[in-house]
Amino acid sequence: MSVNKGDVLIIPAPNGKYKANKTTIHWQQMFREREGDYNVMTAKNKTQVQDCRVLLFIQSEWYNEQGFNSTSGMRKLDNDFYELTIDSRHQYASKRDARFVVWHDKDRKPYADRFFKSSLLRQGTDLVKDVYALLGLSWTPAAKLYETTGELGQAFIGTSLEDF
Repeated sequence: MSVNKGDVLIIPAPNGKYKANKTTIHWQQMFREREGDYNVMTAKNKTQVQDCRVLLFIQSEWYNEQGFNSTSGMRKLDNDFYELTIDSRHQYASKRDARFVVWHDKDRKPYADRFFKSSLLRQGTDLVKDVYALLGLSWTPAAKLYETTGELGQAFIGTSLEDF
């Protein structure tokens, strides 16, 4: 399943429960090394008929109650969840019929593969398996984590994030 402009995602509230999924993405831009912190999570796509989960990266400076409450297209459901409407502020990269979504300052220009090379190795096997499932790829339990993540990153090498 994919995510499209106008879809509504149910995302975990920034209440401390998901802070462990914070990661640093490294990239080059304008001949300089850059880095930025992101929170990585799985969101539920409320718009899709079938149960559809989406991998979502949010710029860490924006993953807080103040940032969420001052953002249009964001609605608090309860203390644990928000609704986020996908629009032109968001970017994505695709592999087959699956997409992952990035919500960040668009002045940041990391290639899609950076989100996997930088983040998944730090998150552990469970998240890597989850990401493989979300992107419709097969997971090989015998594979070494760094090899598997490297292959996933290569699937997106040179792929720019695209606007919705």
